[in-house]
Amino acid sequence: MAFVVALFDYGEGAAFGTPFREGDVFRLIEKSNEEWWKVERKDKKIMYVPKKFVEVRDLSSLPGSPRDIRSRARDDSPSNKLMRTQTQLAMTASSGVRSKSAVRSDDSPSLPPRRFTVSHSDSPTKKSHSVTTDPCLTVDDSLDFLHKRAVDACSRNSLILAMPLHKKNVALPGGKKCSSRNWIQLYCVLVEGHLLFYKDRKVFEKSRTSGSMRKKATAEKDLPTSEFQLECSILQVIRDHKRKHVVELMNEKNGVVWCQLETQGQFDEFKKVILSHSGAKEVVDSSSNGHAPESVIADDDEDDDDKKIVKKKLLAFFSRRPPLESLQGLVKEQYFGVHLDRLCEREKCTVPTFVEEIISAIEQRGLETVGIYRLSGNASQVQKIRFMVDQEEEIDYTDALTWDDINVLTGALKLFLRELPEPLIPYPALDSFVNAVQMPREVDKRAAMHSLIEALPQNNFDTLKFILEHLMRVTALGDENKMQVQNIAIVFGPTMMRKEIESINLAMEMVFRTSIVDFMLRDFHSLFS
Repeated sequence: MAFVVALFDYGEGAAFGTPFREGDVFRLIEKSNEEWWKVERKDKKIMYVPKKFVEVRDLSSLPGSPRDIRSRARDDSPSNKLMRTQTQLAMTASSGVRSKSAVRSDDSPSLPPRRFTVSHSDSPTKKSHSVTTDPCLTVDDSLDFLHKRAVDACSRNSLILAMPLHKKNVALPGGKKCSSRNWIQLYCVLVEGHLLFYKDRKVFEKSRTSGSMRKKATAEKDLPTSEFQLECSILQVIRDHKRKHVVELMNEKNGVVWCQLETQGQFDEFKKVILSHSGAKEVVDSSSNGHAPESVIADDDEDDDDKKIVKKKLLAFFSRRPPLESLQGLVKEQYFGVHLDRLCEREKCTVPTFVEEIISAIEQRGLETVGIYRLSGNASQVQKIRFMVDQEEEIDYTDALTWDDINVLTGALKLFLRELPEPLIPYPALDSFVNAVQMPREVDKRAAMHSLIEALPQNNFDTLKFILEHLMRVTALGDENKMQVQNIAIVFGPTMMRKEIESINLAMEMVFRTSIVDFMLRDFHSLFS
């Protein structure tokens, strides 16, 4: 097992690598090239050291103290003198201070190529940076990427633009949706084709001081929260977003981000500088749906100009949420939620076809089911019937495999009655029915109710009579299904009648509505004769 010993200090002013001190001992892993060796520190971290700064030693020949190493390193032999001279020239070149008589640029050590994939969070509360690097690099080296960008941002020659903005991550590389898509206020800096996002301006100004840039421990918390590479990027202006001055930036490496500027002047300056000082290209007339430009181009290929104009007008029309009445002739009219008169006029009948078919299927399935109309069916199955009826699909309500629960059918009938814009007992007639059912004498009550029922519109009268005849057959089997007249009245009272504007005393109103249905069922033959 071979070891290497540092002959000289490799300080913090060096351009590459990790600093170390004279006398430090490392385990030699690999002689990577003629100038850099791969070694392991005592804390098991892997790093690269310049060959000219270290010397290979065998484990048995290691001296007992750093003083012995320093005495050997300071030997006045010609070879060591030459080595020291070359080392000093290399460090002078790496620190950026050269003279005309200094060595050529290719004489300075060259670091093996690094592969960085930076993935940073924009959350200003996180102090650490998640950086994926070559596994042979140390933790300190993994921060060098953003550290170098931060140093460039502090240089007046490299700094191109700096301004506050709001940023939101829309999509990750590969099109995956971001887990957090909230807007974050950051301080943006443009330097050499990269956008750096700082927590705020104070952090950026603090990082510009030379001291914080030289100290790694301090520099880490002063680094940007994230960066965006503008080379091979696409810039789009989001014109129809609820926020103003929004720009979309997208590339394969960083995904999709949105930047929102405060004023029109900042917006124009940001866009102009990005396009003139980077490799970004602009795509015009983008929408706020966050789609890639390919989807916009695909739409252009598929639709001609006339279709796009019509589509744009329809989207603008429906975005205003127009009432159903204004959509006649534009959209297909539904079945549920349509006025009873309109349904009967469409089907040329006085009882809706759906009511006849669903009640016929319920009676074929059997009225002996315990709790019929009182128990609720599966809500998704009930909504499926509603959807199929609205789409005018053929439905076999007697199919026991599809509709295995009779309560689904009864639930669909109750839903239809509740969805009527005006109930079976019209709004103006409800108060008269309530007054009639409160009369003390049965004869007067029966006469008043009879006259009110006769005065109902023909469609309401026939539909109400058809449903009550069905409910009479249900209550006739009350011993089997446990649904007596009172139970049915409690279910259908609120379903058949309601006020256009409900009163505060709703409990008392429910009592009266239940009493009306109860009286109509008990005196059905005299009221509807």
